[in-house]
Amino acid sequence: MMVRFPKLGALVLAGATAACTGNIANPGGDDPGSGGSGQSTTGSGGSKTNPGTGGAKTPGSGGSSSTATGGSSGNPGTGGSDTSGSGGSDMPVSTPAQLDLRGTPLYLRFVRLTNEQWSNSVRDLLAIAAPTDIAANFHATASGDQHDFANNEAFLDIDQPKWQDYQGASETLAAQVTATDALLAKIYSGTDAAGFIKAFGRRAYRRPLTTAETTTYMTLFSSGSTLSGSRSAFAKGASLVIRAMLQSPYFLYRSELTPKGQPLNAYEMAAKLSLWLRGTTPNDALLDQAGGTGKLDTADGAVAVAKTMLDEATAGTVMRRFHGEFMHLDLFSSITKTGVSNFNAAIGSELTESSYLFFDKIFSKGLGVKDIFLSTTGFVGPKMAAVYGSGVTAPSSGYTEQSLGSNRVGYFTQLPFLMYWGKNGEPDSIHRGVRMNVDVMCALLGPPALAVPMLPAKQPGETNRTLVDMTTAGCGQACHNEMINPIGFAFEHFDGMGQYRETEKDTAGNGGPLTIDSSGTYAFIDGKKSYSGAPELMQILANGQQSHMCYAKKLSAFALQRDVIASDMPLLTALATTSTSSSGSVKQLMLDLVKQDAFRTRFGGAQ
Repeated sequence: MMVRFPKLGALVLAGATAACTGNIANPGGDDPGSGGSGQSTTGSGGSKTNPGTGGAKTPGSGGSSSTATGGSSGNPGTGGSDTSGSGGSDMPVSTPAQLDLRGTPLYLRFVRLTNEQWSNSVRDLLAIAAPTDIAANFHATASGDQHDFANNEAFLDIDQPKWQDYQGASETLAAQVTATDALLAKIYSGTDAAGFIKAFGRRAYRRPLTTAETTTYMTLFSSGSTLSGSRSAFAKGASLVIRAMLQSPYFLYRSELTPKGQPLNAYEMAAKLSLWLRGTTPNDALLDQAGGTGKLDTADGAVAVAKTMLDEATAGTVMRRFHGEFMHLDLFSSITKTGVSNFNAAIGSELTESSYLFFDKIFSKGLGVKDIFLSTTGFVGPKMAAVYGSGVTAPSSGYTEQSLGSNRVGYFTQLPFLMYWGKNGEPDSIHRGVRMNVDVMCALLGPPALAVPMLPAKQPGETNRTLVDMTTAGCGQACHNEMINPIGFAFEHFDGMGQYRETEKDTAGNGGPLTIDSSGTYAFIDGKKSYSGAPELMQILANGQQSHMCYAKKLSAFALQRDVIASDMPLLTALATTSTSSSGSVKQLMLDLVKQDAFRTRFGGAQ
């Protein structure tokens, strides 16, 4: 089989020896990041709009794309097909929601290490005490909003600047760790070239070297004697080998060379598990397991290895990155608001870290997707406590986990989500609805309207809900009236600062307080359901199928490093079944993913 390395080829081989929320805005032009909704959320070409803009995933004009239809509770989300090549059309009123399973997976046989995986791998290979910061100076990796995660295979190519980064880093690191025999001994304690090449090569390539590879590296090692300087001959030869191996595609890429439809071999499984759950190259112990024990050749054996990894600290670090990207947690640190007297810009860092702590707990304590929606406790920083108000105590420093009261059920009724998706002091019902649809339910929204008017000023006696409904009435009945608005309105009892309120102030008139209506009805993939407000909506999401299918999709996309599409429905159905069970922890969900053919076999692609 001919081996080709994506966007690398001879370069390295030679060198290595939204929905229709479009232009709705708050008068004054505040953007979503500052609590407003003035930034456009329209999209084209079928991309998933950048979450920072508050936009929705829109079908665009990319031709046919697969989706999943809602079906019934007995057959949720069966694969369907959206062939609306010119951008799709709005869904008929009351049609059950569709899972957004558009995408174009490449099924690459070679997937480049992310910068984080590269940094961790060279740290472990070279026995460097502290993480290397060399990757911080690498050229930026291509990114975009058309894929769920930054580790998607489509982003992990190599161009000339990136190749120069790897070349320079390999030379710097090789010189650093062979500067003295004592430093080199941390990598390999012997002094024989063959032993060094065999041991270091297996670690770097994540498999034993072939005879031809060993011969090539022995020749390279021998040429080290011609180098000048005071280092030992062994150190000089080792430095050349290290330099070359760190530039090899077999180090820079994780490979799947197994024939299509066949289980990955033990070394490929070891690499896939370690790079996912540890964020680094397999250690000697794991490579030993791959080298003849047969443990990684079976589903149960792979699950047993993964279970051990999930109890290690590195898995928590990996899942922190997953939840951070999934829920866009880093956005919160940049929050600003205008004209809100009790807003303190320094709260942004607390919103971000308290969110990370919440999802850290979900993973580390063996909790599940249900707990994301049902927890009545959250992490509180000193500035957040003042906003939460009565019953919440400000910690003297750091964060404390506290009960947030019966009105706050689940993560999405906590300050970070509500405050960021609020326009100054007012609730941003549209963007709250969009983000819940897109991020939490993976709902396929209709295309954006070409032009949507700005939200006008409130009239006396007019509530926020009335204002939004009137403004969006003509921009797509199913899109707004059936999907975005009903979900967003569930949070009407929380103002733009995320504070709970029983009534709404009549800001445009002199009348008394206005009654808040937070009820809604939504056609989920397992049927239409009604709720009186956010707490009941969270119960529906916790016990229904859609949020569990969405979480399974996101987890699979992150672990498999590719788009998850309609043909993956058997995988999502299996994982969602685990997730909704009483023992369906996130950790168990991950173990069940490892057991699936989609993870353990050479899946998809042309070869």
